[in-house]
Amino acid sequence: MPTHPGPVSTAIAVRLPSGVGPVMAPAGPAVLVVGIETGNATGASLERHGFTQHHTTTEAALDAANDLGRFDLVLLPPCLMKETDAEYLIRDLQSVSPHARLLVVGPSSQLTTDTLLRGMRVGIHDFVDPEDAIALNTTLDKIVGSASHRAERVLAIGAHPDDVEIGCAGTLLEHRRRGDTVWILTMSHGGVGGDVQARLAESSSTARTLGAGLLIGDLPDTRIDPGVETIRDIEAVIAAVDPTIIYVHSSRDHHQDHRAVHTAVMSASRRVPQVFAYQSPSASNDFVPNKFVAIDSVLVRKVHLLGLFASQSERSYLEPEMIVATARYWARNLAPRARYAEAFEIVRSLTPLIRRTPNPEPDSRPVAPVVSMHAEPEDTP
Repeated sequence: MPTHPGPVSTAIAVRLPSGVGPVMAPAGPAVLVVGIETGNATGASLERHGFTQHHTTTEAALDAANDLGRFDLVLLPPCLMKETDAEYLIRDLQSVSPHARLLVVGPSSQLTTDTLLRGMRVGIHDFVDPEDAIALNTTLDKIVGSASHRAERVLAIGAHPDDVEIGCAGTLLEHRRRGDTVWILTMSHGGVGGDVQARLAESSSTARTLGAGLLIGDLPDTRIDPGVETIRDIEAVIAAVDPTIIYVHSSRDHHQDHRAVHTAVMSASRRVPQVFAYQSPSASNDFVPNKFVAIDSVLVRKVHLLGLFASQSERSYLEPEMIVATARYWARNLAPRARYAEAFEIVRSLTPLIRRTPNPEPDSRPVAPVVSMHAEPEDTP
């Protein structure tokens, strides 16, 4: 089963506007423990670093990895390095969660030269003796720190429950596979389109399956206003989550709520370096994407995830055949590299020069002077 997101941290919750309720936080780091027992010291270190443990045998490792869908660390026994098919298992595990780090964990007596050389050849990142607490904690510190530094912070915004998931669930699943943090902000409870409690439960189930954080707004369904109050709510969420990437409705959409959310996000996201617009079922023929994301490896998971919106099952756009056909259609832009894709309009795509932090310190460097184009050049000695 996927890693379950927990409660939203106080640091983020206190920064949210009154009109946006936190439902759950993104899933924390997960470790796949293959064929070994994590003793007291190892288990304590993993717990201290926030890892959720998922134990499996060597034979069932790939199935367990596929069930998880995303994990940050794999612990393997030294004896696996002697197996002829170790390279194939490691390659398959990395294909499921490409950002995951692989550690061989065992007593120093088993970490022989042959084991180390074989491990390095098949793609092991590090070797550690679980009895060496300093080495183990240092290794885990590096893994957590490296993952945090590499990860994008993704915020996907939709007007109603299921909007985000229809438009870009495959891309969000790919973000999770790469170790990125994902938040979903739904601006209304979708009361016009169904029972509010049922839709909230379905949104929670899909976010949990995705491993994403979930925030729910309380704007009126079918009457969302793109004005200052909506902008301020979105600005507050952006300040709390500090996203590096935003996904939102396209402006080329027949639904008034979708257009309103797009408009408000454009005003609220001025400092976010990357903003992409996804396709909704109500998008007009003017939707002209110029960015395509291959979702071959997660298409089945997207179909399953959208199937969780049971209260909307009569909607034709949630039928598996429609989901697959749409992804197949857009993949023509990536052929022959992909068979299934999601499509986006590039609203903004800038690469930040400096990696941002959740609470950046004020920049004390002097601001470059403004030089008049009409100023006379200064005399030089």
